Amino acid sequence: MHRITTNSLTLEVALGDDDPATVANADVWITLPDGTKWSATFLTYAEVGRIMQRWRDTGECLDGRYFRVGPDLVIIGSPGVQEMLAVATELVATGEYKHALYRVNET
Repeated sequence: MHRITTNSLTLEVALGDDDPATVANADVWITLPDGTKWSATFLTYAEVGRIMQRWRDTGECLDGRYFRVGPDLVIIGSPGVQEMLAVATELVATGEYKHALYRVNET
């Protein structure tokens, strides 16, 4: 688990074997200063395409003709934990996290 803490949030990224600089598909958890915790899956555009291509071969999702992930998918333009942090920080600053992320706990 890769963790970054700022004044506005703590971001935890499940990296597995991925490099923090190049990770393109990760589950993340965002903890706010009030203790609430939110989750999402962050994917790059390129990763979505790679997954859909794989599904064309495996037959999943009508042979890769559609892509669906739960209510907490966030598409990012570039890979890497720093990009994920920038996006998470923006979501928190604008209040959009309430609509884009899944709340994990109740306070």
